[in-house]
Amino acid sequence: MKDIIKRLRLLVAETSGGNAREFARKCDIPYGTLQGYFHKRLPHAEHLIRMADSVGVNINWLLTGRGEMFDVESAGSSALSQSEFELDMEVLHRILKWVDEWLDSQNKTLSSDKKARFVALAYKYFTTPREDGEGRDMDDKDMNDWLRLVV
Repeated sequence: MKDIIKRLRLLVAETSGGNAREFARKCDIPYGTLQGYFHKRLPHAEHLIRMADSVGVNINWLLTGRGEMFDVESAGSSALSQSEFELDMEVLHRILKWVDEWLDSQNKTLSSDKKARFVALAYKYFTTPREDGEGRDMDDKDMNDWLRLVV
């Protein structure tokens, strides 16, 4: 329980500069309820969902410490301010173009949600340096294999 409280405090620090009132407002959770979570009360499922939707927290991370703090797939993620968030437009363009061309060549379709998730994961993969600090090359074979798994 103590670890959940530590992670919740870290989440408040990361998303609201440590301001618990601001965090509660962002997540539409009563401030008093949030304070109770800081004093050994487990968050209600509804409030966990609001946190995920509002600030993009990975609920699994919050409860267990496993995984990343922020959920890649969360549409409501506001963990990064606009000034901290920059897209590599060239990489994004290449991924989107590649996916559309591959789908056309295979006469396949993807739902908008699946396509968006695939593009987001591919973007994260190609913009995250390897452990040796080197960048990753976009490889058609790997992209083909990945997309075959999705379609």
